[in-house]
Formats: sequence, C-alpha cells, structure tokens
Amino acid sequence: MPIVLHKFRDHQVNPKAEILILGTFNPDIPAGPDFFYGRPRNFLWYLLPQCWGLDSLKEAALLNKQEFMVAHKIDFADIIHSLDIPVGEENNVDDDFIDGHIETWKEINDLIDTLPNLKAIYFTRKTFNGIPNMRARINLIAGYCNQKNIRFCKLETPARFHSPEKQQQWIDTIILQHTCLRP
Repeated sequence: MPIVLHKFRDHQVNPKAEILILGTFNPDIPAGPDFFYGRPRNFLWYLLPQCWGLDSLKEAALLNKQEFMVAHKIDFADIIHSLDIPVGEENNVDDDFIDGHIETWKEINDLIDTLPNLKAIYFTRKTFNGIPNMRARINLIAGYCNQKNIRFCKLETPARFHSPEKQQQWIDTIILQHTCLRP
C-alpha cells in the first residue's frame, strides 16, 4: 500500500505563536489546497478573520493569510503525518477512512514544547464518531495541555458551510473564551 505524506509536513510553526489551530490531515496530492484549511468547502479562512471583525481571507493569497497569522500569533498543525492506504484511495479524505489508515502521527506534544508563548490549542472537530484512533490521540494532547496549563478546546468544524451560529461559537471560544468544548 502506498504511503501518503502530509502536504504541509515541512511547515514550521512560528515559535511566537500563542494560538495553535489543530486539524487532522492534508494529503500531499496534486489537487490539494495551497495551505491548511484551503479546500473549497472549508470556511476556516472566513470564520477565523471574522472572529476579529476582519474581512474573509477565504479567497486571499497565501501571503495575506500568513500576514494574518503573524499579526494574531496563530499557526497551524495537523495530528497525522502520514497514511498507509490502498492503491486508488489517495484522494479519500473521509475521516473514518483516514482514522483506519494512520501510519505515523505528528508529535504534537513535542511541538508544544517548542512554543513558549502558546496559550491555547483549538481542535477543529466537535465529535469523534467513527474515529476512535483520532479520539485517543486528541485525548493525549488535551491531557498534555492540561499539565502545561494550555487551554485546549474543540471548535465546530469549519468544513462544509458557514453559519452565524458557527461563527458565534468560534468567537465565544477563541476571542471571548466563554465556551470550551472539551474532548
């Protein structure tokens, strides 16, 4: 079976980051996005700037997204480094499929240790239905964050659609810190 690596495996998280947005996996495929959360049906780049009352970056150039990241001390990582998948399934991004084909995890706890200013990690998933391996991994990361006094919360997924309710949940969690969905 072929090994599919994470497309942004060489991305270096800014050591000045105070917020880490944590996702699952971006396969290194030709038709993939140019950066984290860049798929057409993903609205993170709409939701996240709106938390600060800014215009959407969904259609913006990567440089504009990177400028936003630096200005707001935000960066991104995914929990999976590589998948071992059957031939012909390279484009399958269904979470339950990915959960059953994880070859290597990204060592997020080690990454946390390199981020001295880190205050919060937000995992972009509300439920863990059908993905027990990812659930177990997230529980380990959340436990480590608890030991380090780093806020760890889940956010409603930015995928599929944008809604005022989803936007408010992001604002309440990231900016106001009134809510925190726990793993």
